[in-house]
Amino acid sequence: MSTTIDGKWAFARYQSIRRRLPRGVFTGSAMPLPDLEPIMSRFDVFVFDSFGVLNVGEDVIPDAIERIRALRKIGKKVVVLTNAAATPLSKVEDKYAKLGFDFTADEIVSSRHVLTDALCETDPKMLWDVIAPPFAAVDTLPCKARHFDATASDDADGIIFLSSNGWQAADQACLLERLTVRPRPLWIGNPDLVAPWGDSYSREPGSYAHDIWEETGIQPVFFGKPYANAFETVRNRFLGVPAERFLMLGDTLHTDILGGAAAGMKTGLVSGFGVLRDMDIDDCIQRSSIVPDYVMPGI
Repeated sequence: MSTTIDGKWAFARYQSIRRRLPRGVFTGSAMPLPDLEPIMSRFDVFVFDSFGVLNVGEDVIPDAIERIRALRKIGKKVVVLTNAAATPLSKVEDKYAKLGFDFTADEIVSSRHVLTDALCETDPKMLWDVIAPPFAAVDTLPCKARHFDATASDDADGIIFLSSNGWQAADQACLLERLTVRPRPLWIGNPDLVAPWGDSYSREPGSYAHDIWEETGIQPVFFGKPYANAFETVRNRFLGVPAERFLMLGDTLHTDILGGAAAGMKTGLVSGFGVLRDMDIDDCIQRSSIVPDYVMPGI
């Protein structure tokens, strides 16, 4: 029997792994707002998730481009913090430019940035098998890397899971068998469980990683939201700005809101386009005990 991947599935799965996620301190009251307009003057840095906040798949969310321009006009700093790790760092600006945004490279932090920084600290002799589509350019990673191949010999020292694009059940079974026979580091470049794509959802690397953790006992290393490494990377780009002067805006309670709160940032849940778009938001907040400072349908 096949599993329907939707917002309800994602919420339930996030709840089941909650003990593995960071702990946040929540001081807000989920104040309802129509959009960002009433609170634009309260913060210095606005941190935007991408999927479900700025875009859904290849479609830009209405008014998102105009809101970014309005924030810049009054002197606010903006940054995108995304768990999309497949795009090479040299092309990340182009990705958003094609959508109509004018973000510069220093205004974008992807989980690939965070993972890349960590790779620079590893043994350069390590060979990594990288799970990612061809366009991910794994040869640009600062390590000995090659594409994961279920039919090739298994002599890699570690596994990097960047993207689940094209990932099949047979591939997952092969990876699980290899890690069972010879445990080794498993690094996850996208901790998300799902991502919204129009009327459907894609299953993301974080989902497969938690399955492996449960079946093998191997604890993956995660890079990206909700983990501290992602938010530290953002904070380091705005040294001198107190954490409470950042507003993290995202569509997912267990990644954007939990991670932002754990980092000391204020948080805003964008409810109209992402993972929770068809769910009872108040019920989700109550059941998860993850309480954003603000809730708004769009930015």
